[in-house]
Amino acid sequence: MLKLQERSYDWALEHIEKYGDTDIFPLPFEFAAIRAYWDSEIKPEITQQNVLNWELRSYRRLLTPKHRYGFRISTQLDPLDSIIFTSLIYEIAKDIENFRIPKDENIVFSSRFEPDDDGRMYDQSYNWQAFQDHCTVLAQSGKYEYVVVADIADFFPRIYSHPLEQALGEATTKTNHIKALKRCLSQLNGSVSYGIPVGQSASRLLAELVLDDVDRGLVGEGLIHCRFVDDFRIFCESEKDALGALGTLANLLFENHGLTLQQHKTRVMTVDNFESKILGSERDQEINGLSEQLHEILSDIVIFNPYDSFDLDELGDDIQEQIKRLNLEGILERHLEEADDIDISLVKFLLKRLTQIGSPDSVDCLLRNINKLYPVIKEVMLYFQTIDINNLIKPRIGTDLLKLCTDSVVGHLEYNRIWILSTFTYNNEWNNDDKFMRLFTELTDQYCQRELILAMGRAGLDHWFRARRRNISELTPWIKRAFLAGASCLPGDQAQHWYRSLPRLDILDKVITKWATANRFA
Repeated sequence: MLKLQERSYDWALEHIEKYGDTDIFPLPFEFAAIRAYWDSEIKPEITQQNVLNWELRSYRRLLTPKHRYGFRISTQLDPLDSIIFTSLIYEIAKDIENFRIPKDENIVFSSRFEPDDDGRMYDQSYNWQAFQDHCTVLAQSGKYEYVVVADIADFFPRIYSHPLEQALGEATTKTNHIKALKRCLSQLNGSVSYGIPVGQSASRLLAELVLDDVDRGLVGEGLIHCRFVDDFRIFCESEKDALGALGTLANLLFENHGLTLQQHKTRVMTVDNFESKILGSERDQEINGLSEQLHEILSDIVIFNPYDSFDLDELGDDIQEQIKRLNLEGILERHLEEADDIDISLVKFLLKRLTQIGSPDSVDCLLRNINKLYPVIKEVMLYFQTIDINNLIKPRIGTDLLKLCTDSVVGHLEYNRIWILSTFTYNNEWNNDDKFMRLFTELTDQYCQRELILAMGRAGLDHWFRARRRNISELTPWIKRAFLAGASCLPGDQAQHWYRSLPRLDILDKVITKWATANRFA
């Protein structure tokens, strides 16, 4: 039997509330209900769960954009499963971190486990910029003439179960945790024996563990290398040595894990080319894309990478004022109007800053250039959902957003539509209530229909719920929970009477009915 500790569950919920259940999908509304009844109902229930018999509830798997013309399959676990999965990894994470090459050796810079009480999982000082900085030190040391730059093809989806289980067995003595994790991955992967959930923070630690033997193999061959996730750099004295090192890396990946390198991202470069094209491109992007002034402001504060997230409110008043005085809106608009293919990192950076600052001045520019923003719809919609937009113009913007679902390039992807429609699930300020029912008949995928049901609840379309409440047993779990929440818009105490009549509600369904009763959608 394996029962996870209460403090693990507490920490997992804190983590999810602060950082999301994934870094891809909108946070499901269910977590608000879970938090409201966490101590009284949810935690007492799941702490009795024998995780060795853990049966996954319904999860969602969806094609999501990785860049302009690339995609990946991402997974969103059921909210309760997401808490259990995160808790399970949390209880073995310290063992995994201790098993890996120590971080002070400056070889692996990604996902170094160092949790805090507020739900942060990884050491913030080991990140992409620290990786870049270390590469700069090596490149400028005068010891090396060539650099191998390599990237694994389809890393997360191609992680094989057997090497992962073997690595877990070496890293931790908690065998029941390994069995539970194996059972979870088996249910997710079905008949295939590879893949870990893409999107969950906890999954990153499993991926790091898988590559530990590759890192040690390179060290054992006497090679000087460093890595960030699946991005390898090996520093060599000659071109011959570099080609040999590339062969060693390719062989270790294939023989140990059946993994291969991406041809178009793998190359052998002189140190000068590496500095100018790989390291220099980061600096040039900061200086030329954001302007030297912004670069100088950011370099004056303790940020390892200007493209990382930071909370503007945590900065000093003088720094906040300097950033606010810059014409970030103008930089964004000029880039969107002039670029055929946007610089994804730059646009994400600007959108995050404009969101934190709360500037609404880029709304029309974003809508006008929405097709170019295909790879960053998540950041665009977070901007719309977060900034303070005049309520008088919200209905007009809402109309434009809904049109995107059926009349634009971005609307063809279900993932993009989820983010667009989620805007209407938080409140009724965006209006356009008359369009939700029509869209519900046009957009028949379960992802959009869930968001539209929540939107109709917010809009108070009680007649729509009244006509369909007898059919709730036919709904899939994700849509059923949305219907339960949305139906709280029924007038008077109709919703409460209906909730009490429903048979066979599970623990999460029951909590949602209580939460919805206390926090009516309309």
